[in-house]
Amino acid sequence: MNDNDPKYYRYLILFNEDVQDADPILHISDMNKLKAMNEGRMHLFDDALNAILPAVEYCFHMPRTELDTYDTDTEVLDKAYDVPQDIFIMPDSRFPSVDIGSSFTCIIYSESCREEVKQKARNSSCELGAVSIEELSQSLLVEQWNKLFENRNFRNETKLEDIDKQYLLTEEKQMALPLLFTARQYGKADEVYGKVFNSLDIFETCAKLLWNQTVHHNALMHCKDFEGEEQERFRKLYVEGLEEAEKKSKINIVITMPGVPQNQINYGGLEKILPENEKKVIKLLSIHRAIAKGALLIELPPVEKELFEKLNELEIKCKHKTNNKYVHKALRDIGKMLESKFTQEQLWAVNRAQHITIFSDFPLGLAIVGKADASLQCYKEISYRPLSPLTRCFQDEMVKHSQIYHGHQCKIAFAECILNDEQNCGIRKCSEGLVNSLQRLSKDNPRMQVVYRETLTVSDLKQFLLENSDADILHISAHGHYDRRTNMAGLMIGNEFWMANDNNYRVPPVVILSACHVSPRGSGTVNVADMFKRVGAEAVLSTFIPIDARRNMILLNRLYTYISEAQKGSNQYKTLSEAWGGVVATNAIHEMTAESPKFFQWLWGNNSNGETRMMDFAMHRSVKRLHGPTIYGDTIEVIKEMLREEGMEGKFDDVLSQGNYFPESFFYQWIGFPENVFLYNEVFAETI
Repeated sequence: MNDNDPKYYRYLILFNEDVQDADPILHISDMNKLKAMNEGRMHLFDDALNAILPAVEYCFHMPRTELDTYDTDTEVLDKAYDVPQDIFIMPDSRFPSVDIGSSFTCIIYSESCREEVKQKARNSSCELGAVSIEELSQSLLVEQWNKLFENRNFRNETKLEDIDKQYLLTEEKQMALPLLFTARQYGKADEVYGKVFNSLDIFETCAKLLWNQTVHHNALMHCKDFEGEEQERFRKLYVEGLEEAEKKSKINIVITMPGVPQNQINYGGLEKILPENEKKVIKLLSIHRAIAKGALLIELPPVEKELFEKLNELEIKCKHKTNNKYVHKALRDIGKMLESKFTQEQLWAVNRAQHITIFSDFPLGLAIVGKADASLQCYKEISYRPLSPLTRCFQDEMVKHSQIYHGHQCKIAFAECILNDEQNCGIRKCSEGLVNSLQRLSKDNPRMQVVYRETLTVSDLKQFLLENSDADILHISAHGHYDRRTNMAGLMIGNEFWMANDNNYRVPPVVILSACHVSPRGSGTVNVADMFKRVGAEAVLSTFIPIDARRNMILLNRLYTYISEAQKGSNQYKTLSEAWGGVVATNAIHEMTAESPKFFQWLWGNNSNGETRMMDFAMHRSVKRLHGPTIYGDTIEVIKEMLREEGMEGKFDDVLSQGNYFPESFFYQWIGFPENVFLYNEVFAETI
């Protein structure tokens, strides 16, 4: 950053004890010792961090960038994307001997820190100096906001009228924090504070305030090209914008749902009831993310053991093959159980959501809810952040994560880890088909580069990663190995089982695991997908259950095609999260044809106009007729219409009317920040 950029503020919090990182892989044979270690914890939060939680709460009230301190243009606000407070948490033993104060805006330290560390912090050159947690106050908050405005890089900007309107919010009222940064820009801070302080239902109040903010902002954006001073014309334009915004506006939401499976309680000694300190930490996680996304926070009660048991049963039956009707029923049962946890106002927010971040060990998006026939994650963008271990989740969330741009260049490192033998010939054929497709995409699009290697040992894979450290995406084609005895799900690299829990390798920002059941959640499995997130991946795609190699090939080929199209200028999908949403939201037809070779042949055959029926379906018949929640029913309606026109009514009814198809796309999960991986972005493109 230079003096011509708005400042992004960074906050450092010091405490006096090394955090015992709660490693999810514990090599302990003595179960009594394990239970003693886990006593008093559900999601494995380190008590050493309890003392600094008030400092974290204080930082949530501070500005994120200097744009928060002055009157910022509506179009600039519109371009804001994922803007959290950037908070570093560090034990005083790691506080460096050199002055790093200029790297941080403010240092906050626990009184129990060593005296030499406190003195060093007070002598540092950071912009707001260093203060103890005990010194934090509302008057200090106002003073620091004003000082940051005075020290801004953009000297000509006008100070916010509401800059002095600061209150240290506590408990439920902190749900209003994400609203206040926009409210100050529109001179509405008093309105937010007034309604929240007098509210009997904080969620409902915040939902209305956020919706009104969103609609007002979008109405103003409708008027962004207005020129002149004719007030009546502007008012008319604004009213038009309001009407449009009321119909089309979407919001972001953050959902928390703590809880662990019963077997972790039985064998790991975890608590049945969520401890108060962990409850507070989970709220802080969600508030931080809600501030970043300008989102609404939904707090759900802990997952009941019946929900985990239902998911576990589903994952087991899918592992040993099951009938399609059972799968649909199980997902609906999970949906009904989950739906009962939401209030009507919360369900309204979910229906209005553009993007959902879920802090939970339970995959809520897998459920079919309401009148939908598809899982929630098939028509809503969802990013998962598993809560366990909570110390790691907390540290990872508090820092600002990079926004990654693949629109200029995307290098895919494709690691083939499946042995090329008679037993695996079918899977290897599908894998080779995907590689060939990627190579064709890269030939037509110089911005996409593909590097392929057969890596049949863990050592080979690590060497491949080292030689391709500039890769943007790591694609691993492997067998997944889910060992229920040890409750671990990892990868088979050739004949070697690997959990990716080493510390001598690094991965690209995006990891795609083309492998079976590497991230089951029903029994609280320690899984390789979470491990890749721990070693630096920003987004990891994984699977809950065994997957079909051919269907996997089709899904991922479509994803890579969307990435390539975005690089060539298509703005249909701007982020990896959106692109994946596009893949699964239109995958119903592929899943149905996979169940019937004759249906497949008919659909890919030519109609009376000499056009393949699949092209007719995709380019003409289904346009504007497929809706996310009812994508399967809508697809069936269009196909039946095509069959009737050809005098084939009733054909393929086993699939079309009996629901005899397997919804494989439901069982994939993105953890991390796929919404921060950009495929198309005009600002990034201009900068590069």
